[in-house]
Amino acid sequence: MSVSEILRKLGSWEIRLKPTIDRQTLDALQYFGHVVIVPGRDIPVSQYGDQLLAIARYVGVVRTRTWGDDGRTNAPLDDLSVGGPGMAMWLGDEDGKGDVLENAVEAASASFAATVNMLLPASGAMVPGTIYPVAGLYSGRHIYETKREALDYLCDTMSTESVPVSWRANGTGTVDAGPEADLFVTDPRCVIMARGPGEDMSMRALEGSTDVTRDAEDFTTRVLLLAEGEGASIATGSADINPGLNPYKDIRGNTLRMTRLVSESDTASGNAATRAQLQLNRFASIRNALTLSTADYDIQGTFRVGDRVWVYDPDAGLVDTANEIIFRGQRLNPMKLKVTETSWSVTEDYTVAYRDANGVWYDLSDHVEFETDGTANVTVGDFNRQLTGASQEPIGSRPSQDTSTPGIPTLIEPFVGSAYLDARGFTRARVILAWNAPLNVDGSTILDGDHYEIRYAVDTDMIYPATWGQISQVRWMDLQTWAQPFASPDGRWQIAYAPWGDTTFQLQDLSPGIGYDVQIRAVDKTGNTGAWGPVTTFVASTDNMPPSAPAAPEVAGSRIALQITHQLGKSSGGTFNLESDLHHLEIHVDYEPHFTPSADTVKAKVSATAGMIQAQIPVVATVQVEETSARYVRVVAVDITGNKSGPSDAAAATALLIDDAHISDLTVSKVTAGTITADWFIGARIKTADTGPRVELNSSGLQAYSASGAQTVDIASATGDVTILGQIISGTTGRRLEINPTATRLPEIRFYASSGPNYGYVNSTSSGANADLGVNSGPFDDGTGTMVYGRLFLTDPVAELAVVRDDTQTRRGGFSRAYYDSFWAGFNRDSTNGGIFIATETSAFIGWDDGGANLNRFNFTSDGITRHIGKWRNFVSAASNEGIITGTVLFGTATSASIGYGPTMDSQVVPIVTCVSGNFGSATPTVWGIQSFTLTGFTVAWNNSQGMRLNYWAFRT
Repeated sequence: MSVSEILRKLGSWEIRLKPTIDRQTLDALQYFGHVVIVPGRDIPVSQYGDQLLAIARYVGVVRTRTWGDDGRTNAPLDDLSVGGPGMAMWLGDEDGKGDVLENAVEAASASFAATVNMLLPASGAMVPGTIYPVAGLYSGRHIYETKREALDYLCDTMSTESVPVSWRANGTGTVDAGPEADLFVTDPRCVIMARGPGEDMSMRALEGSTDVTRDAEDFTTRVLLLAEGEGASIATGSADINPGLNPYKDIRGNTLRMTRLVSESDTASGNAATRAQLQLNRFASIRNALTLSTADYDIQGTFRVGDRVWVYDPDAGLVDTANEIIFRGQRLNPMKLKVTETSWSVTEDYTVAYRDANGVWYDLSDHVEFETDGTANVTVGDFNRQLTGASQEPIGSRPSQDTSTPGIPTLIEPFVGSAYLDARGFTRARVILAWNAPLNVDGSTILDGDHYEIRYAVDTDMIYPATWGQISQVRWMDLQTWAQPFASPDGRWQIAYAPWGDTTFQLQDLSPGIGYDVQIRAVDKTGNTGAWGPVTTFVASTDNMPPSAPAAPEVAGSRIALQITHQLGKSSGGTFNLESDLHHLEIHVDYEPHFTPSADTVKAKVSATAGMIQAQIPVVATVQVEETSARYVRVVAVDITGNKSGPSDAAAATALLIDDAHISDLTVSKVTAGTITADWFIGARIKTADTGPRVELNSSGLQAYSASGAQTVDIASATGDVTILGQIISGTTGRRLEINPTATRLPEIRFYASSGPNYGYVNSTSSGANADLGVNSGPFDDGTGTMVYGRLFLTDPVAELAVVRDDTQTRRGGFSRAYYDSFWAGFNRDSTNGGIFIATETSAFIGWDDGGANLNRFNFTSDGITRHIGKWRNFVSAASNEGIITGTVLFGTATSASIGYGPTMDSQVVPIVTCVSGNFGSATPTVWGIQSFTLTGFTVAWNNSQGMRLNYWAFRT
């Protein structure tokens, strides 16, 4: 039966009642009435009435009643109790129930007092009491949260490091709020000391025991606060610790980084940084908590929850040289800490009363089972984690939901656009959209705008016009319907995003001359999405960019034709660098070098596409020209849209060659670039070079050679045998196999995992006539920071399975070794044996063999002899499950002696004893023996009185 008070929390209480309580009083104890605990006995409850609420040490709300039987007695209803939380429950309980703010309370640059009065109207269970002024103004919106959560949020937000702000619930049903200096004692009148309590003129030290707790579990160097919004539109605030408050380092000597994420969805973006700094202040230092246990039944006169006290314990590090007090003539440097919790027993020194819902009072003092232990526990410095769940519950309330919806932005037409060449050389179109920023649908200004969403797609309803020149470039079978020769492709909406504050956006990579539909909408930081605006249609800029003038072609003439070759390069220089939207080349031929290309001079149209440019395939065409006089050739590049370039420089025929159709004997010198379509039979060989790195194909197969002329690859055509000198891999990433992976070409096969660089491998590390083989796992940490791996090592004298170090290959754990004449198994750590088993043809031993003084093993040999090397357990340190214990004890002049084993053994022990006399003369005992033995020891007696040494073995049966 005790009372637990926690700063700004519900707390709890419970009072046990006597079975002799009268029925009228018992029936009056109804839910949500109030129990009042007042210091002092025999206070006339009915006379003071509601005045007791103001002078009470504690006022609690009844929420639990237990009417039951103890079970250990025959008396009925001897297990009676009532309990519940404190007065803060009327502001909202632990489950979020209570007087919830269902209608929004919005404070716009309001004072602290005005905001508290908005949150605590006079019609509520708890009304404003004394509200002290706080510097600054507050803006915020509270809805769908309890008043306790709203008050916590308000006080935390308006707190500063120098002026913390808080609230407290009073027993009179009022709430006081303001700076903590106005609500609580901030100039301590009490000092808590581990030793030397007492009284001084202006200071009191409580007598009791202390429990000091210091930890860094919540220590934080940076806070990142997630405020209103969701997804990519979450508003954030951050705060970083003063470097002077962070003396800690990580394992690599870097300044410690401990970032805490805090979620507060109701925090506006303007308050995010302030809230982040507030949260950082809570965790920017080491947690200091001191629990005091005192027999003082009433500590209210000294301090109460929320007050500051001095705490001094040099042994626990609770010292602050910035503070100095004089207590009993001693100069102390204590820490100033806040009282956060108290837990105290209800003893006979109190009056206990009950007030029902109608204001009727009952004195319960004669019916209460008071506690005899008047100990009070006080926690200062921090909350008890188990009571508050600070390490489990999310920080920050979530009461507010932004329900404002943005309106529709208005697109500004006409749009500005142009055509351009992309990085691949294709003609694309761009357009710049512009719009006016909207208001919310309710007409209010959007203050939490996050971004605009723009969606666009090909307009499938538009009829695309075409010129005769454009149509001439397209085959009849490729046209669409008669009414719409060029139909747009079907396409889905594509989405683009523009940040809030921008009113223009550029759409790129559009198809030239194609119509597009576009819509826009606004989205705020909470995720509220406005409606899409009306569909606006525009036509992307048409392709009006002709290709670059091509370079002059290469021309070879014969009596009957001209062969034209073009490297698809620009006249400005280079090859295969014409634009990628190239469609074909027009070949123009005339008799003079400076002629102007026209429809009369066109002799051929030759396909030339982006694929030929990328593959660097030249254009080769033959033009049938019968005349043998000089001819001049110019080419014109034409793109997919039909735009024509300027003509190239003219090229004349340079040789009188005959087409291959008129050649019956073809040698290699006549073969030029182009496509060979006939079957070729090679009677000799094909090779890329005569010396140096090269590849050769002949009737024997395929061979490759290095720069020094050494053969590196040999694929035999007769047998299919393949010889490769070098590395073989089955892939470059992920799960793969590698053979000969190292530069030294060590015989090795590696097996890589699906991800990461780790691999297992099989290798052979020996040289000469031996063929040693290793099978190895990938390395892993053995838990001590040492990297190890599993290895199967097969050599000429031994086969070993072991865990070994990655750096030195020495054994690092369990192992087994098979020799041709013996077998070993056991544990070895860095060349030092632990437990071990060794077997040979004639012997075996098992035991502990570290090579030192603690050698302990059994030897078994083929001659039938068993040997034990080591020590037996001495009785001084025996355990109850020992099988054999030994001992030697010297006694003075006596005729008997009792010897104990130390522990009580698990089963009967049979001792075997030898008796050694100090004098082998007449004093040697003629009769001696074991009188008795038990689980705990045995007794030995002899027939004459003298000094005796007893040596024994004891076997547990």
